Amino acid sequence: MRLRRISFISLTWAVAVTTLSRAQGQGPAALNKSVPLVTAAATETSPGAVAVTMTAALRAQEMGFPATAAGLYRGALTQAGADRAAITLGLATALLDEGNAVEAEAVLNAFVGLRGSAWQLRAGLVSVQLRKIDGAKAAVAGVKEGELPTGDRAWWFYLQGLLAGDAGDVKAANKFFEQAQGAAPTELVRTRFRLEEERALLRRSGTGNEAQLAEQRQSMEKYAGQAIGYLAARGYAANLNALGRRAQAIMAIQQQLLGLPRDERQYGDDFRLWLGLIAGAADGAGRTALTDLVGMGRDAVRQRMALRLLAQASEKDPARGQFRAELGRLIGLTPAHPLLEDFYLYRANLRLGDKSYAAAEDDARTLLEKFPGSPLKAEALEVLTGAAWEQRRFRLAADSATKAVAALSTGSRKAELGVLVAEAWFRAQDYRQAADAYAAVLRDPPTGLPAATLSALRFQRVQAEIEAGAPEAAQTVLDALARDAGFLPEDRWQAEWNVARALQAHGAAGVAAAYARVELVLGGKADAGLPVDLRARLEWLRARLALEVDPPQPARTLGYIDALAKTLAGVSPGLRAEIASSGALLKAQALFKQGSEEAGVAQLQKLRDEFKGSDAAVSSYLEEADHYAKLFNTVRAQQLYTDLADKFPANINAPYALYFAALQAEARGDGDATLREANNLLDKLVVKYPQSDLVFAALLKQGHLLRRLNQFPQAQQAYESLVNTYATSPDVVLAQLALAECHNAQAASDPAHLENALVLLEHLRDRVDAPVDVRTEAGFNLGMVLKQRGELEKAATVWWRDVVSAFLTDAKASAQLGAKGRYWMARTLIEFGALREQQGQLEEAKEAWLLILKTGLPGEGQAKARLAPFGITGPRL
Repeated sequence: MRLRRISFISLTWAVAVTTLSRAQGQGPAALNKSVPLVTAAATETSPGAVAVTMTAALRAQEMGFPATAAGLYRGALTQAGADRAAITLGLATALLDEGNAVEAEAVLNAFVGLRGSAWQLRAGLVSVQLRKIDGAKAAVAGVKEGELPTGDRAWWFYLQGLLAGDAGDVKAANKFFEQAQGAAPTELVRTRFRLEEERALLRRSGTGNEAQLAEQRQSMEKYAGQAIGYLAARGYAANLNALGRRAQAIMAIQQQLLGLPRDERQYGDDFRLWLGLIAGAADGAGRTALTDLVGMGRDAVRQRMALRLLAQASEKDPARGQFRAELGRLIGLTPAHPLLEDFYLYRANLRLGDKSYAAAEDDARTLLEKFPGSPLKAEALEVLTGAAWEQRRFRLAADSATKAVAALSTGSRKAELGVLVAEAWFRAQDYRQAADAYAAVLRDPPTGLPAATLSALRFQRVQAEIEAGAPEAAQTVLDALARDAGFLPEDRWQAEWNVARALQAHGAAGVAAAYARVELVLGGKADAGLPVDLRARLEWLRARLALEVDPPQPARTLGYIDALAKTLAGVSPGLRAEIASSGALLKAQALFKQGSEEAGVAQLQKLRDEFKGSDAAVSSYLEEADHYAKLFNTVRAQQLYTDLADKFPANINAPYALYFAALQAEARGDGDATLREANNLLDKLVVKYPQSDLVFAALLKQGHLLRRLNQFPQAQQAYESLVNTYATSPDVVLAQLALAECHNAQAASDPAHLENALVLLEHLRDRVDAPVDVRTEAGFNLGMVLKQRGELEKAATVWWRDVVSAFLTDAKASAQLGAKGRYWMARTLIEFGALREQQGQLEEAKEAWLLILKTGLPGEGQAKARLAPFGITGPRL
């Protein structure tokens, strides 16, 4: 594990990645690292995660799973940063589909925001279900059709059809129902409105007139086996149902089905559909009738209606399991059922909901392979997208979502998927594709997208350029977006901070460029209308950058901080305190940089007194401890680190403080007592913070301390535990290397240890996924073990072929050598040269030592001393 020196910015603000809750289980990590001086909630859900939820909810609703959709919408309402208005309207629609008009009305009444046409439309639908016809008419009057999104137009016609039917205008009602079906964006939605038209027909056919029953029964019996008789039978059953005599209505239809000739099966579809509507799809006669209709009906339209009714009644077990089994039976029929593609899609969705990802993907892919032109193609691709996202296979999610966008004509799902595509590419670390995808979304942003979400997408557009390694392009994009009033100050600040950090990664010139950019922005040349909070943040950043330029300008930092303190009055209270406290810490850092050490220490104490418990106050302990560590005052440094951990145990810095306290205890060099003290501090870290990302490093360091205490068996156990516990971690190679060294140290007492060391070192030398520094060190030690065994030629081969040729003379590998790797490379060349000198192969010895001089490796003095007897004072030209 790479551990870097922890500073105020790198530690205090590098908050651990937060996991996000999504529609179906635990979501992926936060998109970006935390940024200082940001007051927004850390748990805000990413736009892509919200898009996954909304897409799944919309698909569930379209397929006839309203309870599932309602659950997804309710979950989305708990997510920070979600579009509460759109989600609330979606929830109300799902509840209406579920037949829960009372709760839908409560949801609409609790709606916060502009009650525009979309709200009025749902209010009208609720009123119709609750038989509040006057309220429905008032809602209709409040709807402006042109304001409705594409997906709502079918509902608008449907609502008018319901009101026309209630008024007795059958012709108008039928026309509106036809318009609803025509406006339906997908075949699944069209089936939903066909089903509603059938329900309306059932209601209209049941007059509730007792006197008509005898007449209908007489016609039914007189014309039995004829079309007019079947029509009379349907009217008779509908009338019985309207009169509340449901059992008799069911019996009447069942009798018709029993006597229905095989050549009249088309009427059977009508009877079974109405039997399902009257008896219900949950169980009994209704479920049986619908199952039969799906399995052996003749009319595909009615079969799809029946399939939808069965789906809606099968959202929970045991009905869910029965439905899934029935779909499996239907899929396995020979010859293939005409609705085979529908069956694959419904089963895929059930499997996705059950987290049977591989099975869901199999069904979706089979649908796409067997029916490449299917109208259900987009839905199948959405299943693949959802399954890939859940499994964090983001590249596959991006690819599937891109195809789904192409398959959809229009609508909110298409817009949501566009956002998902961009974020999936970003999470897949294909930042170039992500930047292009974010740009596409921003060129044509989804209708109704909340301002905060749109602003977050602007930030992600900049961040994608940064992550793609193009900070200059990021600046250009940022400057263009900054002119948009919709780019919120909080997101603009995060973009400015990250651009500055990206520039700083390019060394002194990059720091200077970052400093110049902030100066330009604050000077008004790039942006004359900076909001107060954003300006204050940028002024703080300028003060910080003045301390990081080469050479540092602490005097300017102090001047900037003093000026900033005088302008904080207009800043929002929470941010004002945060800037003031972090500014006080910067002031201490500037005083240290000036050499005013006493003043710096005093400033840190003042910070703790004035801003008790603030992040900056906590970081002041780290700053002061770092100061004393540089002065080799290990006792005082250790005390400050320990104070932080004791006083602020819940702070993210606490485990880091314990780790560095242990390092200071080790550095005190007072014998075994301080080593044990260091070990105890690491024990405290591991026990108290088992989830910390420092646990591996702490356990590894404990093994090293035990070796220094000559407790090799205990050290061996510690390393073996690490190797077993962190077998899949890339850092496990460090534990394996230490374990090999531990075995080697015990080889004198037990030769078996030497064999164990040899095996481990050979494994590490050959691990292509291990860092070059680790493989270099392993190769050096492997050669030493072989030399100990007297296998000198094998040792020489390992050193030259597997270390020097592999990682020094190879330009690509050599570029990956770090300081530690260069140290072990130098040692390898010294030892190889010494061995060849002993063997009388002087030219190879001299070549090895000259390589140290040619490549600038450490150990130049040793190399020159070895070469001096041969009259060589420098590299050969």
